Amino acid sequence: MKNLFFFVVLFFISCNSNSQEMIDLSRKNISYFEKDEETGWIRVNLHQPNKWGFINKDSLVIIPFEYDFLNPFENGLAYAKNNGKEFFITKNNLKLEGDFEAINIFSEGLASARKKQKWGFINIQGQFVIPPQYDKVDYFRPSGLCAVQKSGKWGFINKKGKEIIPIIYPEVDQQMLDTNVIVKKNGKWAVFDNQGKQLADFIYDKIHRTDIIDFSKDIFKRHASTYFENGAALVERNGKFEFINLKAQAAFPNNKFDSATVFDTFKNAIVKRKGKYGMIKTNGEFKIPLEYDFIEPYDTSHGVYSEYYNARKGKIYHILNKELKEIGLSYEPVYNAFTIDDPIIIFKNLKNKFGMVDWQGETLIPFVYDRMDEIEGTPFLSVAIGDSFGIIDEKGQIKIPLQYHEIYPLYDKFDDEELSKKNLFIADNKVININNKVLIDGYNLIVPIFNNHNYFIISKNKKFGIIDVNRKIILPLEYDEISNWTEYGPRHSKFIVKNGKIGLIDHETFKITIPPIYDKFSYLNGLIFAKKQNKAGIINEEGKILCDFIYDEIYPNLNDFYRYDNQEPRIYARNGNAYFQIDAKGKVLKSNLTRKNVMEHSEIPVINK
Repeated sequence: MKNLFFFVVLFFISCNSNSQEMIDLSRKNISYFEKDEETGWIRVNLHQPNKWGFINKDSLVIIPFEYDFLNPFENGLAYAKNNGKEFFITKNNLKLEGDFEAINIFSEGLASARKKQKWGFINIQGQFVIPPQYDKVDYFRPSGLCAVQKSGKWGFINKKGKEIIPIIYPEVDQQMLDTNVIVKKNGKWAVFDNQGKQLADFIYDKIHRTDIIDFSKDIFKRHASTYFENGAALVERNGKFEFINLKAQAAFPNNKFDSATVFDTFKNAIVKRKGKYGMIKTNGEFKIPLEYDFIEPYDTSHGVYSEYYNARKGKIYHILNKELKEIGLSYEPVYNAFTIDDPIIIFKNLKNKFGMVDWQGETLIPFVYDRMDEIEGTPFLSVAIGDSFGIIDEKGQIKIPLQYHEIYPLYDKFDDEELSKKNLFIADNKVININNKVLIDGYNLIVPIFNNHNYFIISKNKKFGIIDVNRKIILPLEYDEISNWTEYGPRHSKFIVKNGKIGLIDHETFKITIPPIYDKFSYLNGLIFAKKQNKAGIINEEGKILCDFIYDEIYPNLNDFYRYDNQEPRIYARNGNAYFQIDAKGKVLKSNLTRKNVMEHSEIPVINK
């Protein structure tokens, strides 16, 4: 989606107006865009202004950027929000008439709308086809039913407003792919079909939903929830786990377990009985017998579409693929980074050596390495034998010999893709490329700047400086210390220390914003509490003196500086034995304070040096 087309800044003509307006459709001004399936247009949200609209493939504005939110089109209408009001617009940007208090998206040809504090359903002409009479409503689903509530009780209606399942139950539910619905009474669940026929009594303690994941579809449509349509529904009853079919009958023989998971995307379920784990398919066949001490998906955060499983028997983990074929053995579970349809898997074998296999278990890289890690976004892997590190490709070919004590990529997933393609590495305080050519050398230390990996903090002979990736000197090697991290320090700056004195540099340009002339330095939400020639004062991040250096000590109340209200933070100062409360500019607000009073309401600031 992100490579759909390139945006440019042009004059765009709205199809609903004879006037022209300048709209900035540059990439930097676009916070979100998505192709609309019904119209083929592009739904776009801009940073400036923070509005939604639609453009066509030629970047002409079709729906003006005047909405606080827009949904994709469905049945010729798009849900819109503007200035706190909700409504629908047509493809000609006509607003649907109707004095509705609230309105929801269309689903199955109808949208819920509220009038006089009651919900009903309208058609695409904005006319009520089901009068407003409900306290709460869900959406119509492919089952043809919608859950509705009256007087705290729930039931289901069809698209004609007829009660298919009476509105008398404390809780009901249905999922996207199901024709069956579930209903709760007296703490137990029953199953009904979409004609209102009861298929099971109120006997289930819980009915588990699952997701069918189709990665061939757009990211917004690949998830489809269901109870019954992924082979069988998992239910709990009297402390046991069972699977039931669409008729709410036992899905297969030998159907009860002490524990179980739903069937995942690959139609596999983990089951447990008498302390042993196994895995079954949707027909109840035990593809993995009940003889393992524990089984889990290797990607526990995405269990319903994990492509591998860890099955432990004794001390040994049997690594299973999505077809439940054993592809390796290890003393450790496998938790590789999750990717869709990952064709490879890295693990440590029973000889404690790392290698790589494909998803069918065929060895791609021999098990000879003491360490092996994928380098995200590249076709390369970092490997080690003993204390020697190098880089190989996914065919096992050595790209950078195993001759370094440390090696890691210069650019990572937070950098632009074009930078990552340069395949540069930091290796033993050198910058090298994938061909092991040394690009930067000669320093005792070289560390990428956290917020911009095109720059490095370097050190030589116990002095620090900054250079760029082209070896250009940005700051000479004359500082005692240069901070890298900025999150917990000044908001736009990095600390520098020279001859024992502290100052600041801009964290992007690295220009000196405050010369290193201060003895002590502490930053608190835009104010810098400093000491110079044994006197304390206050400056801002640009180096402007706010409070002259006339006090012996200044004690800010740290708690006040991290408040979320607008209360002015308390600042205390001392001259000799006299204590004061002052503002940020040094103006005395209260005098004749005692040390005890000041220390009860403030703390000595954390000094960076």
